[in-house]
Parts: sequence; C-alpha cells; structure tokens
Amino acid sequence: MIEVRRVKAKDLREVRFKVLWQYLNSASEANIDIDESEGAIHLAGVINGEIVGCASLFIQDCDRYPEIFKGTKVYRLRAMGVLESVQGMGIGAAIINHAENLCSKNEAQTIWCDAREIAWGFYSKLGFIYASCDDGYECDAYEVRNVGLHKMMYKHI
Repeated sequence: MIEVRRVKAKDLREVRFKVLWQYLNSASEANIDIDESEGAIHLAGVINGEIVGCASLFIQDCDRYPEIFKGTKVYRLRAMGVLESVQGMGIGAAIINHAENLCSKNEAQTIWCDAREIAWGFYSKLGFIYASCDDGYECDAYEVRNVGLHKMMYKHI
C-alpha cells in the first residue's frame, strides 16, 4: 500500500540523491538551500515503511515567468522523484495528489515546477501545463546545469 506523509527534509536525501542528483558526492549533500524555510513542506512516498518517493513544496514565486501568477499564492514543487524500481506504481501521482490537497488547504491557487524533460509526460497526465510566453506560444526549454532540459509547468488547483 502506498502512503504519503510529511517528513523532515533530511529524510528525503537518499531518494533525492539516487533519483535526481547522482552527480553529487553523497546523499548528505542532497539538500535544497531553502529546505528549512518557513512554510516548507516535505513529502515522502512510502511503501512497507521505506521511503521510495519524494517531493518538497515551497511558497515561492516563479522568477523565470513572474507575470503568469501575479497576485496569486503559489507553491513551487521541487525535488520530485520516485525510485526507478517502483516507478509506474502510482507513487508519483499519489505524492502530487497529496501535495495539491495540502496546497489547496493552505489557500494556494497554483503549483508550479521546473520539470525535467523525462517528466514532462508525467506532469501532463496529472493536469500540469507548460508556461506560455507573451506571444501565446509555449515557452522554450532551458538547460539546468548537471541535470538537463527543463520547462516550467504549472497547475491551477
């Protein structure tokens, strides 16, 4: 059975390292500079007592496309990932669903993320859309050092 629960950021380091940031030297380095910021929410996807998925939420405006969410409360989804051995079992979707419910309870209107190219389809299936630029066309992908192509995606909740 899949369980999603709130945890401390340090509890997610191992999964973050294995799934997202293998270029780091060790799991102890798998931190985000704002992990301990006010309002931060850290979620673990758990199967049989083992953390197999992770996501963190931060009250943070989108600096890349600030006009998109002007005047609304938004959460940024970061460090979302599921161990390869259990992908496809609904863990990621369960984490996102839990995140949406928490954000909604906290009166947020939108969740946004810098989505990796490999995850664009996953987020799209869950109702996230790509940011559109001023000309109405989908914004270009951008490179994140050590990680690869990303696009900003969001979902109104």
